[in-house]
Amino acid sequence: MLVARLEVLGEVDPRGAIRFHVASESILRGADGRPIEVLVDNFSRTGFLFVSEEAFPAGTLIAIGLSGAGSREAQVVWQEGSRHGCEFLVPLPQSKMARAFQGQADILANLEAELRKRLPQGQPAAAKAPDALRPRPETSPARHVRKQKLVDAIRQFLDD
Repeated sequence: MLVARLEVLGEVDPRGAIRFHVASESILRGADGRPIEVLVDNFSRTGFLFVSEEAFPAGTLIAIGLSGAGSREAQVVWQEGSRHGCEFLVPLPQSKMARAFQGQADILANLEAELRKRLPQGQPAAAKAPDALRPRPETSPARHVRKQKLVDAIRQFLDD
């Protein structure tokens, strides 16, 4: 018998979707097309949570700008104070998931750091000094290879 343990670098919500916390500013447009600055707290393939002083009642159709993944249409499912839960009309494909909020350069570095922390103690990476866990400059070819492997692993996980 094979026993495995899977750790996810995001929160799994009650619907089984992996939510990534981004706390990123974005532009939302309602039916009137007027741009409104909002703060996207988290997102998944199926939806996102945003904070706005302007109220959008449940059922409102909106479009949200996802840096790196373009504009996506969604519907407000619930609203509680300034918090709004939305569902994408069409779930984000894996290729768009990898690019959504790509403007946040820290996301991949943070994911890599979390993966390094979770390596078993017997692994060489766990024995390195804490400085080795800090993100290296983007110019390092080895860094690029590690980032690409991490992105590929996340994409494969999202496809499964």
